[in-house]
Amino acid sequence: MKNDSTARKVQKVIPMMTIAEPTAKEKTAKVINIKSSEEDVKSEPIAEEVKPEPTAAITEKPVKSIEDIKRKSEVLSRLAVKWDALNEKRKRVENFAISHDGDTAAVRVFDASGEVFESNSPKTIGKLIEFWKEEFSDTLEKVEKEMREIA
Repeated sequence: MKNDSTARKVQKVIPMMTIAEPTAKEKTAKVINIKSSEEDVKSEPIAEEVKPEPTAAITEKPVKSIEDIKRKSEVLSRLAVKWDALNEKRKRVENFAISHDGDTAAVRVFDASGEVFESNSPKTIGKLIEFWKEEFSDTLEKVEKEMREIA
């Protein structure tokens, strides 16, 4: 009787499974043994990454004195004024338009000893304006970085 109950259990399980018969190709498939040399089978151990465990102690920021806060505020204020001036100059350079007739725009450069250089070439003036735009943008980025470091 025990065999009958086991057979009944199997009969209950078998209808749930699908059994597929191998096809003619699958019955005649060849088995290929690939032999590998010992060198091919060698494996190297993989180093595991060791993550540092977070420490239980919470590091507190040192308390800043009022003098430190005031000093940083003054530096930040000076940098803000510098940023405003540079930004205004960059806007003025970007808004500057050279007319198409090469005679209406001119650039005049003075040095400390009073020497003067003047040009009304649109190409020269255009290159100078592009140079100024780049310089103002680069300097603005540096000032912004300094401001963020302080804040």
